[in-house]
Amino acid sequence: MSVREVRLEPSVTLRVGSVLLTERQLQVIQAIHEEGSQNRAARRLGVSPPVLHRYLAQIEAKVGARLVQATPRGTKLNEEGERIALEYRALTRRMAPSTKLVVGGTIVTEELLLRALSRADPQGECGLIISDDRWNLEDFQAGLMDIIVLDDPLFLFDLEGVHWQEVATDRLLHVNKGPRYARFLYGAQRIGFRHLETQGIEHRIERTFRSPEMLIRSDLSFFLNESLALRRGIKLRSDTDPGFLAHQINAVYRKGTPAVRRIVAEIRRAGRKV
Repeated sequence: MSVREVRLEPSVTLRVGSVLLTERQLQVIQAIHEEGSQNRAARRLGVSPPVLHRYLAQIEAKVGARLVQATPRGTKLNEEGERIALEYRALTRRMAPSTKLVVGGTIVTEELLLRALSRADPQGECGLIISDDRWNLEDFQAGLMDIIVLDDPLFLFDLEGVHWQEVATDRLLHVNKGPRYARFLYGAQRIGFRHLETQGIEHRIERTFRSPEMLIRSDLSFFLNESLALRRGIKLRSDTDPGFLAHQINAVYRKGTPAVRRIVAEIRRAGRKV
């Protein structure tokens, strides 16, 4: 077989302290991270749960530290395990052939980003990921995104070594149906619930919604971004003055390249219309 016929495929290893984790060991950690359950991770990897448990015990013995913790919802990685999983994800992404710039946002800022990228990226070369703040922030920290637009400004307190700019302002609408609350997956929800705490208002969060329409139809109290409600044609009367729930929307980026600066500038320009 000639060299041209040989399939060339890069492989990842990662040094943790003084030991080297193989790609298979890293895949075990990544599967637990993404599945949140050893049983589901085992199915994904095509092994039985006891075999996966044995793999994991061997990996923990190798690095000399615990990498997982038990939760009511299953098994999740602890801080050290998550750091390894994020680094592995970043390494595999860096080895991928794609070099396009990737921007992340949520359904709250989706229209803003579509307008901005239509101007800044007329060739359609940038990638656009719509998810939630936590997921986007995790991918950004893993090096998988170049720019993210955060609904929740409180996340800025957790960031180091990055640039950020305010690109828009928004307000939360508060619909109070009693102490039972739903959390909307998008938007600056923590600002709404912190307002309840500062006012001494009794509340408990019972579930999470991704669909604003399903959120509104539920019998639970909730917070929803005013800009999203307006774009969806949703008419709501807020039981709290939205001015008390006003907040910044911010673009976060690590490298100030000309392409990044151009896109951030267009996001700010589009944000004036939010």
